[in-house]
Amino acid sequence: MQVHEPHYFVYIFGDQPREDVEIGIAGNLQHLAHTKEAPAPHKAPPAKLVYYEHYKVEDEALNRERQLRDGTRDATYQLIESMNPNWLDLSDTLED
Repeated sequence: MQVHEPHYFVYIFGDQPREDVEIGIAGNLQHLAHTKEAPAPHKAPPAKLVYYEHYKVEDEALNRERQLRDGTRDATYQLIESMNPNWLDLSDTLED
Protein backbone atom coordinates (compact mmCIF):
# COMPACT_ATOMS: atom_id res chain seq x y z
CA MET A 1 0.00 0.00 0.00
CA GLN A 2 1.43 3.36 -1.04
CA VAL A 3 1.16 6.21 1.43
CA HIS A 4 0.87 9.67 -0.08
CA GLU A 5 2.60 12.57 1.60
CA PRO A 6 0.32 15.47 2.44
CA HIS A 7 0.50 18.59 0.31
CA TYR A 8 -0.56 22.09 1.27
CA PHE A 9 -0.55 25.04 -1.07
CA VAL A 10 -0.66 28.70 -0.23
CA TYR A 11 -2.18 30.40 -3.25
CA ILE A 12 -3.01 33.79 -4.65
CA PHE A 13 -5.72 34.24 -7.24
CA GLY A 14 -5.93 37.50 -9.16
CA ASP A 15 -7.13 38.75 -12.51
CA GLN A 16 -5.35 42.02 -13.22
CA PRO A 17 -2.12 43.52 -11.92
CA ARG A 18 -2.64 45.78 -8.91
CA GLU A 19 -6.27 44.76 -8.38
CA ASP A 20 -7.92 42.64 -5.68
CA VAL A 21 -6.43 39.24 -4.95
CA GLU A 22 -7.59 36.20 -2.99
CA ILE A 23 -5.08 34.55 -0.64
CA GLY A 24 -5.78 31.12 0.80
CA ILE A 25 -4.63 27.59 1.49
CA ALA A 26 -5.69 24.35 -0.19
CA GLY A 27 -4.81 20.68 -0.09
CA ASN A 28 -5.68 20.18 -3.75
CA LEU A 29 -4.64 23.26 -5.65
CA GLN A 30 -5.14 21.70 -9.06
CA HIS A 31 -8.79 20.95 -8.34
CA LEU A 32 -9.34 24.42 -6.87
CA ALA A 33 -7.69 26.15 -9.83
CA HIS A 34 -9.77 24.25 -12.36
CA THR A 35 -13.09 24.88 -10.61
CA LYS A 36 -12.75 28.67 -10.52
CA GLU A 37 -15.15 30.46 -12.85
CA ALA A 38 -14.48 33.58 -14.86
CA PRO A 39 -15.16 36.60 -12.68
CA ALA A 40 -18.22 38.76 -12.97
CA PRO A 41 -17.71 42.41 -12.02
CA HIS A 42 -17.91 42.86 -8.23
CA LYS A 43 -19.39 39.38 -7.71
CA ALA A 44 -16.94 36.52 -8.16
CA PRO A 45 -13.49 36.17 -6.61
CA PRO A 46 -10.46 36.40 -8.92
CA ALA A 47 -10.23 33.41 -11.25
CA LYS A 48 -6.56 33.18 -12.29
CA LEU A 49 -4.00 31.35 -10.20
CA VAL A 50 -1.15 33.88 -10.25
CA TYR A 51 1.08 32.60 -7.42
CA TYR A 52 1.49 29.54 -5.20
CA GLU A 53 3.86 27.93 -2.75
CA HIS A 54 3.99 24.23 -1.81
CA TYR A 55 4.37 22.93 1.76
CA LYS A 56 4.43 19.46 3.28
CA VAL A 57 3.61 20.66 6.80
CA GLU A 58 0.20 22.21 7.40
CA ASP A 59 1.34 24.57 10.17
CA GLU A 60 4.02 26.03 7.90
CA ALA A 61 1.44 26.65 5.17
CA LEU A 62 -0.99 28.23 7.65
CA ASN A 63 1.74 30.50 9.03
CA ARG A 64 2.71 31.59 5.52
CA GLU A 65 -0.92 32.28 4.61
CA ARG A 66 -1.27 34.47 7.73
CA GLN A 67 1.95 36.27 6.85
CA LEU A 68 0.69 37.06 3.35
CA ARG A 69 -2.73 38.17 4.60
CA ASP A 70 -1.14 40.44 7.20
CA GLY A 71 1.24 41.99 4.68
CA THR A 72 0.64 45.04 2.54
CA ARG A 73 -0.95 44.93 -0.88
CA ASP A 74 2.27 46.25 -2.40
CA ALA A 75 4.24 43.39 -0.83
CA THR A 76 1.72 40.89 -2.24
CA TYR A 77 1.91 42.43 -5.71
CA GLN A 78 5.72 42.38 -5.59
CA LEU A 79 5.68 38.71 -4.56
CA ILE A 80 3.38 37.79 -7.45
CA GLU A 81 5.44 39.79 -9.93
CA SER A 82 8.69 38.19 -8.74
CA MET A 83 7.40 34.80 -9.95
CA ASN A 84 4.80 35.83 -12.51
CA PRO A 85 5.46 39.35 -13.86
CA ASN A 86 2.71 39.12 -16.48
CA TRP A 87 0.07 37.76 -14.11
CA LEU A 88 -0.47 34.67 -16.27
CA ASP A 89 -2.79 31.88 -15.14
CA LEU A 90 -0.50 29.24 -13.62
CA SER A 91 -3.16 26.54 -13.24
CA ASP A 92 -1.93 24.78 -16.38
CA THR A 93 1.55 24.43 -14.86
CA LEU A 94 0.30 22.24 -12.01
CA GLU A 95 1.22 18.57 -12.15
CA ASP A 96 -1.36 15.82 -11.82
